[in-house]
Amino acid sequence: MRKRPQQERSQQMVAALIEATALCISKYGLDAVTTPKIAEIAGVSVGSLYQYFDDKQALIEALIENGTHEVVKALQSLITQIESDSLEEIVKQSIQYGFSLLRQSDGLYLEIVKNWHRLPMQKMVDVMQSFSLDFGRLFFTKHYQTHSIQNLHVKFFIIVNSTLFTMMQSMSGQNAMISQDDITNELTDMIVRYLQQEDPKPLVV
Repeated sequence: MRKRPQQERSQQMVAALIEATALCISKYGLDAVTTPKIAEIAGVSVGSLYQYFDDKQALIEALIENGTHEVVKALQSLITQIESDSLEEIVKQSIQYGFSLLRQSDGLYLEIVKNWHRLPMQKMVDVMQSFSLDFGRLFFTKHYQTHSIQNLHVKFFIIVNSTLFTMMQSMSGQNAMISQDDITNELTDMIVRYLQQEDPKPLVV
């Protein structure tokens, strides 16, 4: 972003531009998105757009960043509503929620997922890793008698990246013969087993 909006009117314009970017991607597809189209949908001039964003890539990055924080808030709400303390149930419902989310927003998320390899997704991954690690620390500290809490930062780095990659590949249509239910079940089993495995004991010399 070229400059951070300070006044309420400027904040509203930035929000309108980000929302217009989402609508533009849904309507035209990622490759057909242009700053003039975004400005037209937002009801502002292209010059006003450039006061805050350098180009359409900056707008798309802001859209992904905002969307990621909304997803994290929704996941936090979902997890607090799960009555079970079962790690398997928490993981499974989180993955199911992720798949359901990708099918929403008039095709916006699907368009982003299909093009994830050429979009600025690292911030999204970083936010998801931070959220997952915070949850993991709380959960495993609470259940320390039955679960190991060693190397959680490494484990959640691997889990988040592998899970997001698998879900994106699935939603991009690359593996039409594999159902989302099968992917959800296998991912859940893999994650739970990985987190519940005992850490190797040091060798005694």
